[in-house]
Amino acid sequence: MDNVAITGRGVISSLGLTMEDFNHALNTAHVAVEASPWVGKQHGLEHQWVSLVKGFDPAKYMDERTVRGTDLFARFSIGAAAEAINDAGVELDPLRTAVVFGTCMSGIDAIVEEQEKLDRDGPEPVSGKMQIKAWPNMAAAQIAMIWQLHGPLLTVSTACASSLDAVGIAARMIEAGQCDMAIAGGADAARSQIFALTGGKYGIYSTASDPMKACIPFDVERSGVINGEGAGFVVLERADRARKRGATIHGYIRGYSCIADASHPSSPEAEGTWEQRTMELALEEARLPRGADQVDAVIAHGTGTPVGDIVEVKALSRLFGKRDEAIPIMSPKGNFGHTVGAAGIMGLFAGLHSMQQNALVPTAGTNNVIPEAKQVRVVTHEPAPTPIKTVQVNAFGFGGQDSSMVVTEA
Repeated sequence: MDNVAITGRGVISSLGLTMEDFNHALNTAHVAVEASPWVGKQHGLEHQWVSLVKGFDPAKYMDERTVRGTDLFARFSIGAAAEAINDAGVELDPLRTAVVFGTCMSGIDAIVEEQEKLDRDGPEPVSGKMQIKAWPNMAAAQIAMIWQLHGPLLTVSTACASSLDAVGIAARMIEAGQCDMAIAGGADAARSQIFALTGGKYGIYSTASDPMKACIPFDVERSGVINGEGAGFVVLERADRARKRGATIHGYIRGYSCIADASHPSSPEAEGTWEQRTMELALEEARLPRGADQVDAVIAHGTGTPVGDIVEVKALSRLFGKRDEAIPIMSPKGNFGHTVGAAGIMGLFAGLHSMQQNALVPTAGTNNVIPEAKQVRVVTHEPAPTPIKTVQVNAFGFGGQDSSMVVTEA
């Protein structure tokens, strides 16, 4: 890709409700973790941690009618999209602006809530708005309605890769001339007790008794993920158009790939063969003169699971491990857990910020890096100063959703 610029960024997260607060928290390795509301209420939930958004006021971004007709994931999305559009400082062309959104769990809390009402009290209290609150496309639809956009409107659900795929698809649409701009990103905000219970039973959630060790990617003491939430959006624009109007450009999307791992519903192929392949395909599309050697840092998927981290390190070591100096890598999930549908774009934000300050942000909470990572350098504790002109961002999801993106500096 040669003509896709990032001109706007917006985030709603447990690290803050602005990009400034989000980036500051990344730099200081802030860990936003608290006990789940369900801790102690049922056997098996003794050590359950979450990372929840605080202080979000939907009335700042939408009218009361929209608030009543949306689930939390959509409200977060509208807020993050508003911040991104404001950051871009652009007037949106209603016919040439796409909205591309990624989510995993979408409005499932709305379904759970109404089912509980039905089971407990019968049909009378059940809301007629359940469907418009629950369906995955409703966040993107609300964004289109608020800003009166009539371009392409798409929602993708590719598990933990959803938002990175949304941004990649939007970038390709711009490159192909299907639109001139796109509002692209993702969100999730599932707080129901059922997720804490089933995630723990499936063995993917952290068992740490110390909240500071709840999610510690690439650490020898890692025991699993924690549930996070939030939304992130970017404004993508034809680069020539952005330069002509004097826009602030945060970076250029140069390459993107998504492929099927096709190995297991929740675990990657043991050697990281397909994670490596999706990184290679993104690099091929980027057409960097020095290929993989031109990547200065990697924002890893890095969930803090015993299996997943090892597999990703294997893939990274084969692709980047022959350098004289080990490539620096990090995972932002140490800060805020696994935001699922928003995970990819949260990683993209970490990469953009690292490029802008020429220092890779650290992996929060991680202290004792796994020995398998000897061919890469996992950044911990504080930002690692290094020139960063090109960054690669990974997002790997349940079902074998392997995605990767290459971004270069403005």
